[in-house]
Amino acid sequence: MKFSANRPVVEVDVQKLRYKGVTEGELKKYLPRYILSPTVLRYGWLKRIGLLFIQWCLRAVVNLLLRPRSSAGSLNQSEIDEVYTREAKNYNRKHHLTTRGMDLVWRRTAGWFASAIGRNGRGQLRILDICTGTGLAVKEVHASLQDWGIDAEIIGLDYNDRMLAVARNGTVPKAEYIKFVRGDAMSLAESFELHSIDIVTQIFGIGGIPEPLRVFEGVLQILKPNGQFLLIDMHKPIPEQPGEWPFFLRWCRFPVLEMVTFEETTIPLVLNRLWGWRDTTLCFYLLPLATYRDSDGRYWGFEVKSFEQESQRWWFSLPLMPIARIVVEKTGIAEETARKREAILKSCVASQ
Repeated sequence: MKFSANRPVVEVDVQKLRYKGVTEGELKKYLPRYILSPTVLRYGWLKRIGLLFIQWCLRAVVNLLLRPRSSAGSLNQSEIDEVYTREAKNYNRKHHLTTRGMDLVWRRTAGWFASAIGRNGRGQLRILDICTGTGLAVKEVHASLQDWGIDAEIIGLDYNDRMLAVARNGTVPKAEYIKFVRGDAMSLAESFELHSIDIVTQIFGIGGIPEPLRVFEGVLQILKPNGQFLLIDMHKPIPEQPGEWPFFLRWCRFPVLEMVTFEETTIPLVLNRLWGWRDTTLCFYLLPLATYRDSDGRYWGFEVKSFEQESQRWWFSLPLMPIARIVVEKTGIAEETARKREAILKSCVASQ
């Protein structure tokens, strides 16, 4: 008996897209081969027994240290809000444990990202951090801008009052130019003026939002022309690009273990049962497809400035924590480009 791993993230109707004028080459600009036609990883009983033992060990550690809820399944917005209300005081500790402290590095990336843009002489920046939680990313952005002497207004937005209270009362130094506001990330255009933000960051949290596409469309509307958006979150492993193992195993690669761990432990136990999140892989490919037509009839979209995926080291230094980072810039696009992006986007959403 053979087992398999690497379930498809999305299925699109290529033939239907071809009728709408989207060629296969244009489709691959947005959906790479490993998303459109993922390599199925097959393995036998012996390897399955070994994988089950490793998964059992990882789950035991997660259950002991993090105590996730007992039931699985997707949560609605109010249920996710209840999770964060309950976990607000322990959020920082649990998130550090969940990521082996790497979440601090990822949020520091937001700081370097913002300061790099500020050093280009744009004047005072207006920066928005979505799903800010306890304000860890705002703290890193503030520290980096201070180091470079860059003026900015920094806004942290979150849906949960308890998380915002933690941010205001301890995580971030008090300053007039830093503020935290309660708001819905799916309704950004109702909370901020159009074309008013220089930089938007979102360091994890998109998996807890029911309709991430609404977030991306809102970001597109509130960003200034040439404004940039940084998104960091979980992304399934890419079998052809496995992570590096520690010590004497550094020249070995175990893509099956990485994929099985992600599909059978990371998603159902760490993401779903602990935080109520979903797999966020597809979000990195929906984001560049978002479009917006303003009141003057001009079309706007995102241009990808950088994108990378890697399996970073988790507990025991095993490369079992796959994440991705993407930076996009708001730019004007042709109506034909907007039409094709919309067709691809509808095909992706229809397959979910």
